[in-house]
Amino acid sequence: MSEDRSNKSALHRTAEQFHILVDSVEEYAIYMLDATGNVVTWNTGAQKIKGYMAEEITGKNFACFYTADDVAAHKPQRNLREAARKGHIRDQGPRVRKDGSIFQAEIVLTALRDDAGNIRGYSKVTRDVTDQIRSSELEAEKIAAEKANKAKDDFLAALSHELRTPLTPALAAARYLENNASKFPSEFAEDLKIIKRNVQLQARLIDDLLDLTRITRGKLQLHLEPVDANALVRDAIDIAHSAIAAKNLKVSTQLNAKAHQILADSIRLQQVFWNLINNAVKFTSPGGQIEISTFSDDGCQFHFEITDNGIGIERDRLPSLFTPFEQADPSVSRQFGGLGLGLVITKRLVDLHNGTIQADSRGRSFGATFKVTLNALPEGAQKPSTDSAVPKNTAKPLRILLVEDHRDTRHALSRLLTHFGHQVSAADTMQSAFKLLASRKFDVILCDIGLPDGSGYAVVSQAKQEWPIKAVAITGFGTDQDVRRCKAAGFDFHLVKPIDFHELEQVLDQVGA
Repeated sequence: MSEDRSNKSALHRTAEQFHILVDSVEEYAIYMLDATGNVVTWNTGAQKIKGYMAEEITGKNFACFYTADDVAAHKPQRNLREAARKGHIRDQGPRVRKDGSIFQAEIVLTALRDDAGNIRGYSKVTRDVTDQIRSSELEAEKIAAEKANKAKDDFLAALSHELRTPLTPALAAARYLENNASKFPSEFAEDLKIIKRNVQLQARLIDDLLDLTRITRGKLQLHLEPVDANALVRDAIDIAHSAIAAKNLKVSTQLNAKAHQILADSIRLQQVFWNLINNAVKFTSPGGQIEISTFSDDGCQFHFEITDNGIGIERDRLPSLFTPFEQADPSVSRQFGGLGLGLVITKRLVDLHNGTIQADSRGRSFGATFKVTLNALPEGAQKPSTDSAVPKNTAKPLRILLVEDHRDTRHALSRLLTHFGHQVSAADTMQSAFKLLASRKFDVILCDIGLPDGSGYAVVSQAKQEWPIKAVAITGFGTDQDVRRCKAAGFDFHLVKPIDFHELEQVLDQVGA
């Protein structure tokens, strides 16, 4: 009996000393428990973190700080036993405040023994780590999101490369045929223009649809020049001709805009018109009607308007038309398909041209009207050059090494470059490229990046070390990172497939200058 009183006296003396040392600490809950887990002392930090006044909690079992699930699983008693066995334990998990709210705690529970080694109580230090855990979780989520975005970007870049690559030989073949138009009946001339227009437009569609990150980050770039907007509308109608004919649609056109010279990216603006025409065709029933018009106003603005008598748009869904991945009606996606990106891209392109786009419909089954308004150039401004699409041959024939593993691209580019007067040697692997480089002199390497036995980076990096030669990347990879990596490897120019041959010839002109 006297021994028990002695233990209690010693415990209370220790508690008094403990109170003096730690009562003023506010960042940590520091308190003592007796051998059964009842609260003996309570500091200012404990009151702040857990919400109990000292007189409210003293004498109560510390199990009240645990969640109902933890109490049911006997976690408080297990922690005491573990601390008694090991001397001290660390634990992290949810704890309950007086008001019932949950916080994340990090605790250290230490067993206190008398001189004989008997448990006489426990000290407990608790820290609220809710903010740190939330911060860590947010950081982990951020890292996971960045990894997911990189994986998505890598996938889209690879997919974009695979889709772009076949367009280059198609465009090169069309260009070659166009330059030899005199050998063909005259009626084929317009067909060649249609092929070129559609391949170029497809390249832009791929560029936009697959590189969504660039769209959302506002990194679309325009190549502005004075263009005839009426002519672009006519071209867009021609592109949609087969779809129009397939549904036997009646299309009326009144292209009466007098102010129709626009400072614009011709392919991007044509894409706007084509998207809206294609949209009308898609949602108009066979035998339906589409009206397309252009007109000017007194404020020197160009207006494009397209009206159909198709399925229409419910009034309450009009605001979501230009929201990514949303259709005007859920049933629309099931019936007509699509990702809901066409109008989003269209609006973004119109915005980049400092224009506006509006949509209107009286409701379901009443058709729809879309109107685009753009600033026209003042009268007398520079008109688009009629021969801008037909680049002149380079002034100096060049000795070109073409390194390309895609057979059709290699064949079409070789033939086109030879037609322009250049001497072309072609390789389909890194090793065959090195053999050709060692056997003769070249002025420039046109080199793909992905090769069966290596990369274009390695070809150009080694070639630059041994020979004074210029290098042009021809690749389906076109992100800013791809451009930087090409420059670091020694490429002087970077061209994205499908190759813009006007741009290629400008590059070759610089090489030969």
